[in-house]
Amino acid sequence: MTGTRTEREVTGTESGRAPTGPKTARAAAGTRSGAVPTGVRRLVNRLLAILVALVVWHLFALGPGASSDFPTPSASFRTAVDLAGTGAYWSNIATSVETALLGLALAVLVGVPVGLLIGADEHARRSTQLLLDFGRTVPAIALLPLFLLLFGATRELGLVLILVSAVWPVIIQTSYAVGEISPQLRRVGRAYHLTRWHLLRYLIAPSMFPFVFVGLRIAATLSLLMAISSEFLGGSDGLGYVLLQAMQINDTGRAFVYSFTAAFLGLLLNLVFVLLQRRVLWWHPSVRKGGAA
Repeated sequence: MTGTRTEREVTGTESGRAPTGPKTARAAAGTRSGAVPTGVRRLVNRLLAILVALVVWHLFALGPGASSDFPTPSASFRTAVDLAGTGAYWSNIATSVETALLGLALAVLVGVPVGLLIGADEHARRSTQLLLDFGRTVPAIALLPLFLLLFGATRELGLVLILVSAVWPVIIQTSYAVGEISPQLRRVGRAYHLTRWHLLRYLIAPSMFPFVFVGLRIAATLSLLMAISSEFLGGSDGLGYVLLQAMQINDTGRAFVYSFTAAFLGLLLNLVFVLLQRRVLWWHPSVRKGGAA
C-alpha cells in the first residue's frame, strides 16, 4: 500500500502535476462550480433575514396593529428622516451616549482594581463569592426610588445606576482572569526576578485581557441600557426622556424611532468593543481565528 501510494505521488510529480488530496480536490471542484464565497453567503442570509422581518412588521401593522396605530416600516423611516434633520434628536443621542460612557469608565475604574485584588488571593476569591453572586443579581432599577431621592432627576442618577449594574461583570471577569493565570507563568516571573509592574505588564495582563474584554462588552451594554432607563424613569434629558414624551402623547411613530435608535446604539457600541478587542488582542488565537464577534 505504501509503495503504491509513493509510486503514484512520484508519477504525478514527474508528469508536472502536484499530488492531489481530498481537500485540494474539493477546493478545485468548488472553484470550477463557481461556489459563492462564505462572506457573501453570510451577507445574503442576513439581508434575507432583515427582509423577512420587515415584511412581517408591515403585515402586522396593516393587520392586527392597525387599530393601535402601529406604524409601518415606511412610515417609521419617514419619521426617522424627519427627526434626523433636527438638532434635538442628535443632542439627546449625544447625552445618552455620554452618560453611558462616563458610567462605563467609572465601572472600569472601580471594577478592574477590585477584581485584581480579589483574584490575586485564593482566600479572597472564596470569601467574596457569595457577595459577588448577590450583587450581580440585584436589579439596579429596583434601587431607582432610593437613588432618585438622593440625586434627583440628574445625570448623577444615571451614573450611579450604571455603576451599580455594570461594575459586577468587570469585577467577576477580572478576578476570574487573574485566578486562572497559569502557576508556571508566576514561577517564570519569580525565576527572572520581575518587578510587580513587569509581572503585571508582561505576564498577568496578556493572560487576563481576553477575559476582561468579555466583561467590558457586557458592561458596555448594561451602561447604555441603564443610561436610557434612568432618563426614561427619572426624567432627565436624553434619549429615554424623549421616548417617554412620545409615549405620553401616543406618538407611536416617534416612539418606534427612538426605540430603534437605542437598539442601533447598542449594536454600534458592541461593534466598537469588538474592533477594539481585535486591535488589542491581535495575537490571541480567538481573534486570529475570527472568534471575537
